[in-house]
Amino acid sequence: MPAQGEQRALRAALPLWRRLGWRLGAGLVFLVVLAILVSGFLQYRAQDRLLRDSLGQLLLNIARTGALLVDGDLHEAVVAAGRTDTEAYAALRKQLTRIQETNNLKDAVYTLSNVDGAMARFAVISMWNVPVGEPYHLVPEIQPVVHGVLQAGTPGFTGIYKNEHGAWITAFAPIRNAAGKTVAALDVDYRADVYLNQLAAIRRRLYLQSLVAAALALGAGIILARHITRPVGQLAALARGIVEGDLTSRIRVTARDEIGLLANVFYLMVERLQVSYRSLTAVVVRALETRGEKPGTLSRLAKASVALAERVEVSPAQREALELGALLHDIGEIRTPEAILQKAEPLSLVERQMVERHPAEGVDILETVPILTPALEVVGAHHERYDGSGYPKGLKGEDIPFIARIFGVVDALYAMTHDRPHRKAGSLKHALEEIGRESGKQFDPRVVDAALGVPENAWVELLGLEREAGSATIAQGEIATAEAA
Repeated sequence: MPAQGEQRALRAALPLWRRLGWRLGAGLVFLVVLAILVSGFLQYRAQDRLLRDSLGQLLLNIARTGALLVDGDLHEAVVAAGRTDTEAYAALRKQLTRIQETNNLKDAVYTLSNVDGAMARFAVISMWNVPVGEPYHLVPEIQPVVHGVLQAGTPGFTGIYKNEHGAWITAFAPIRNAAGKTVAALDVDYRADVYLNQLAAIRRRLYLQSLVAAALALGAGIILARHITRPVGQLAALARGIVEGDLTSRIRVTARDEIGLLANVFYLMVERLQVSYRSLTAVVVRALETRGEKPGTLSRLAKASVALAERVEVSPAQREALELGALLHDIGEIRTPEAILQKAEPLSLVERQMVERHPAEGVDILETVPILTPALEVVGAHHERYDGSGYPKGLKGEDIPFIARIFGVVDALYAMTHDRPHRKAGSLKHALEEIGRESGKQFDPRVVDAALGVPENAWVELLGLEREAGSATIAQGEIATAEAA
């Protein structure tokens, strides 16, 4: 543990303005100021909602009380007559005028009937001469409330809405006849333009204050992003790449605070991790090649897989995972008896079942070694077939990891063009023909097209073949046997 003098020296190494804690404190001040403004805005919205609800409830009480004073049977008679010069109409209009005057309403109180969708009909109105049955278009905000009044007899009020006459809040209450049936809706309007203008002025002031605060916070955020957030984000991206198996990525962190120190330590850790990764991989590869493969076989498979991957556009992380997976694809065979792997005669059912377990066995082995887990997709799925007839899980099409589909083609080409215990190597030409025939069946058509687009001389070099790679051919249908072997 460092002595107290050393600890003081470490703290003094960074000036106050370069210390991460000081910067975070300054940033917190700006965030608190911004939070106060946001809180004020939320309170404003809450007050706005409270005022609207209070106004709506007031109008609703007026409508409910007024509806009790309207004779529903008399109203039915007025609607049936369809005239404004009857005594019944005059009596109802007088009652509506009384409701309007008693409550000091500046706008008319009226009744609606015969509602059909977005259309209703005027019945009786306290002001102006509107014929009975005059159409009245219901704006969308009104429709559900009016329908609720006439269909369920439930009074209600709208929020603030606008039509060609301005902004309004409206309350509706059911008018019932002697039998208790709802025959019309009483409409009480309130002009909300003045209220909205005042509210808009308050909102503009709040927006101006928020804009000033946002400008200040933005300035602080830029500074913080440059000196703190950006390097932290870079380190996070680098760490993400390492988790995904990309140990080659590098970034340059120029910060001279704790983040800079952390970046230097992180780089050392990555370099050591990469050395350990390469050493571990090399040891495992050498161990695998002692079980029947010629030295360099797995490296050639990895190189060929990466070359093919470059033609189908994979990410750097997928490329790294593919290369590692190609090196370790048959690691599960260390749990398969050597006698079975080297057997020249056809395998029995039990022996084939043992062989087909090696992808799952490989996954089981690598899951315990985090640094090698990027290889799992290839190790676990390189014997799956595009048509779903492969093993160990019978995955089909896009369910098979893409890098496993790439390696599957390379692995099959290598298997068909090299000697195996039960047969001699076939020619590259016939191997490519067989790959083409299996497009859409054993192999992904997109990967097959890419493989067939590679010049034969390039495949000769990638697969370590002689120019004349043997005269034996692989008969159609034998590709699966060649690959499994």
